[in-house]
Amino acid sequence: MSNKWTRDDWLNWYRRLEETEYEVGEAVLSYKARQKLPSKAFCDPKKRAYPAHDAKHVKAGLQRLSQFAKSMSPARRIRIFNCLSKRAKKYGIEISDDVRKKLRGKKVSEALEESGWTFRQWTDWIMREENIGCEI
Repeated sequence: MSNKWTRDDWLNWYRRLEETEYEVGEAVLSYKARQKLPSKAFCDPKKRAYPAHDAKHVKAGLQRLSQFAKSMSPARRIRIFNCLSKRAKKYGIEISDDVRKKLRGKKVSEALEESGWTFRQWTDWIMREENIGCEI
């Protein structure tokens, strides 16, 4: 028996993928439902990552951000965290000081001082890169 997948194997896998619901903690979002969400429902709208349209997804987003925080840039991590924080406040979710400290990392002023950028350069770069802010 061959280990190579045929075209039909891939199509069947993709069909099953569309029907599958992904469970992250308590948050469940099917592939189709995720695709239907507007960009403003995500805390990283450019990559359509970190959906935060309800309390369960905000909690799951904080868990995932905590899990992958070291693998992303500080600017992206802080931006996503700030968005999730706003949504958490909206849904009455408390974020512990430990989690807040871990995810926020250094203060922006400290990171800018290390990088040699001015605050104005940084904000201009963020606005150019993201083009969309976090909306509540």
